[in-house]
Amino acid sequence: MNYFLDKFPPTVEQVVDKLVVDLSFAEKTRLANMNEPALVRFHRSYGIFLRSEFRLPGNDPLMKSCMSTAYVKTITPEQASYVILKELQKRLQAGNTLKVVK
Repeated sequence: MNYFLDKFPPTVEQVVDKLVVDLSFAEKTRLANMNEPALVRFHRSYGIFLRSEFRLPGNDPLMKSCMSTAYVKTITPEQASYVILKELQKRLQAGNTLKVVK
């Protein structure tokens, strides 16, 4: 395995794969059930983690993948981390439905 590719995946899909494995069931449930305003608030802190963890900026292949995913020609690191977060949420919502049980 290539340490650099393991640490800094080059595509949004690979980042989401890594995040899905690392999140707890409770975190997955919470994220899957967030509405857009809550997701934007959550991104304020989690986005910092994503940018640091996956080297945004600096990971040019991932930045290009984020641009492709978002269908844009330019993207900031903050926007790229939000693209990753939205794709993570989509993946969680597409899987088995995670509902909060009270």
